[in-house]
Amino acid sequence: MNKTIVTGCDVREKWLWYDVMHDLNKALYGREITAKDVKGVTIDPLSVSEHGCGGNLEGNKFYMTWVKDKFLLVSMQKYSTELVAAFSKVVGYEPFCKYVSEVSGLLTVEWDKMDPKGRYEVLKKDSKVTGLEQL
Repeated sequence: MNKTIVTGCDVREKWLWYDVMHDLNKALYGREITAKDVKGVTIDPLSVSEHGCGGNLEGNKFYMTWVKDKFLLVSMQKYSTELVAAFSKVVGYEPFCKYVSEVSGLLTVEWDKMDPKGRYEVLKKDSKVTGLEQL
């Protein structure tokens, strides 16, 4: 994982929202974006939860949830190869599947560092998942 992972007061490792934004933009463009830039990843600070946050890349809204060295889940309005590639570069491993969640209606891409085959089998049996596809 990137150097921007910090250890919080509660001894848990955290990826703070502004570091998520910085890391994704660096992966996408090789640099941090500035206020003058029209495109790039932006993260909504009001969307932040314990393990995730919501953002936007060129009008494509997304929400990410992750646990360091275990999994990453990114739900987005439409599939973005650029966003998936940027997340893969930052976390250091590739996604294993994509699908549409009938609950949210969003396209979801999953990375699983621990057991992607086992997770895929679980998703195959989930009635709230449609269009499951291995990557």
